[in-house]
Amino acid sequence: MKPRLLSTLIIVVVATGTAIIPLAGGASVGTEPLRSVFFAFVSAIIAIQLVPAVILLGCLLKSVFFGNEKKQES
Repeated sequence: MKPRLLSTLIIVVVATGTAIIPLAGGASVGTEPLRSVFFAFVSAIIAIQLVPAVILLGCLLKSVFFGNEKKQES
């Protein structure tokens, strides 16, 4: 499949899904506990992903400001 066709197809699917969401207004009545569990799950995933992100950012800043400290012996 051509990349341009694939990109267009993805945009159409996302736009169609976004347009359909308001039509399902009454479908989520009575799902408050599930919504809370979903938000807790998503926030746990985000919190877990923050740890490696902070480590990578720290290493990046260390390498930018302090550079490579290895000395070559002749």
